[in-house]
Amino acid sequence: MKKSTFKDLLMLGALASVAYYIARYYRQKKQESRELRESIHFQLF
Repeated sequence: MKKSTFKDLLMLGALASVAYYIARYYRQKKQESRELRESIHFQLF
């Protein structure tokens, strides 16, 4: 029983870390595209 609990916690931690990195990567890409759009906007006007 202890092994199973440890394995479950380990899998949950791995899943959470993968989800965190995906969210961080998505947020960075979104921020970069926003900055690019704003710089283009300010160059045009």
